[in-house]
Amino acid sequence: MSTRATPDRIDASRAALIVYDACRRALTPADPARRAAMRPVLDAWVALIGACRARAVPIIYTTPVSRADGADVVLLPTDLSVETGVPSLTNCVEGTPDAGFPDEIAPRPLDYVYLKRRPSAFYGTGVAELLRMLRRTALVIGGGATNRGVETSVREAFSMDLDTVVVRECCWGGDGAAHAYSLDKSMKMYARVRTLAQALAMLAVPTVR
Repeated sequence: MSTRATPDRIDASRAALIVYDACRRALTPADPARRAAMRPVLDAWVALIGACRARAVPIIYTTPVSRADGADVVLLPTDLSVETGVPSLTNCVEGTPDAGFPDEIAPRPLDYVYLKRRPSAFYGTGVAELLRMLRRTALVIGGGATNRGVETSVREAFSMDLDTVVVRECCWGGDGAAHAYSLDKSMKMYARVRTLAQALAMLAVPTVR
């Protein structure tokens, strides 16, 4: 069976942008050194969101939250949680400033914001239903952690037949090796992984009708 190559562009008329977990806790943390390290990621998001707004691409924000009392958290045992001592799910507390978004990329009234309690952008959020309602069949996505929530969402998007572009500079992760492997190996099976410059150029190409 032959396959036809997909043109390397982003069709703005059928695409949506998912700003995956780009919350204050991740992008503008209290620690000055970490905040400085994350500044290039925030700047990349400013550029990508601006380009998508200019092309009238719907913008969907997700933010990772759990109730303050932890009643909605199920901490399943995993090898990594045992090895590191870090729980398998570490969300922001719902309603706190950390769960919101930096001023530079704050949602606007026409944007969509979803609270997310599990790693996938789609599980229990309503994002998949929104995409169907908007008749969007392509995604642009970035966020963190790259090898966890972003990759989980990209794999699920592939199973939903969504044409996905992952933007490198908009992704981050605490494990450098896992972050790189996810971008350079595993997600390439399910999406097109592009630099910010490439993604901006792909968005700038007029849609051919």
